[in-house]
Amino acid sequence: MSSTSSGSFFTYSPDTSIHYRIHGRGPVSVVFIHGFAAALSTWDDLAPLFPPDRFTLYLIDLKGFGFSSKPRRGSYSLEEQAAVVTAFITAQGLRQLVLTGHSLGGGIALLVALRAGERGDDGLIDRLILLDCAAYPQRLPRFMRLLGVPVLARLGMALIPVRLIVTRTLRAVFQDPAAITAERIRRYETCFGRRGIARVLIRTVRELSRTDVSAVIQRYGEIAIRALIIWGENDRIVRPTQGRRLVNALPSARLAVIGDCGHNPHEEQPLRTYELIREFIEEGEDKGEGVNAAQTSQCPAQ
Repeated sequence: MSSTSSGSFFTYSPDTSIHYRIHGRGPVSVVFIHGFAAALSTWDDLAPLFPPDRFTLYLIDLKGFGFSSKPRRGSYSLEEQAAVVTAFITAQGLRQLVLTGHSLGGGIALLVALRAGERGDDGLIDRLILLDCAAYPQRLPRFMRLLGVPVLARLGMALIPVRLIVTRTLRAVFQDPAAITAERIRRYETCFGRRGIARVLIRTVRELSRTDVSAVIQRYGEIAIRALIIWGENDRIVRPTQGRRLVNALPSARLAVIGDCGHNPHEEQPLRTYELIREFIEEGEDKGEGVNAAQTSQCPAQ
């Protein structure tokens, strides 16, 4: 296997192919799940920091996002996306993996872990890493609220230049305006500019607004997997208070807060994010035990 794959496709269903890339050839398998209105390219700053002889990274585009299929029929719910991720993991034959999710992808990762527990598959996921995780109901960000009005959303995405949509969205996501580079804007233009994406975004928001997650929230205590929760101190999309709530809900979790950082620590503070992930994985291997429950640390900005 080469250290970097240009991209492959996994057949999830007759009308849905899931795009993914593989980086590295190492013994530690890490699966990355991106957030809403993003794609696997969101990990482009973080992925190169992992030594390829130590890690194998699996980056996937969720159903409807990036270069994955955008079927007109079917579901874009959290349950469906969790089923997509589980099917991908099974197809790759992965075990004892590190499952990493950002924002909405973190919520999906939690569902994948719960479903694995229901099947009695305790050996599937060895560790969870959740970045600014959307784990609880909250008022949706302005961009997502607008998507809840389909007519306005379709009109806006048809008439407003993609670059302007991306730039305004990133201003809400990043703490440091200097992080909104031309390269990063181009990266997200690819996500927003693909045919059919307006339909996917609208349907995802609609299904999120209709989903009652209270039963899932009550079951977070069943997830005994060692977990690292990373949060940007200045996150305006999913507030840090949600991270503190989540670390108390998971039996074997700790929280690391990165200073001077917004909603996307893997892009705004990739080196510090990598260091936290590496230390978490190595700590577990060295000690052969889970991390301390409800431990919180404050991490300085880079």
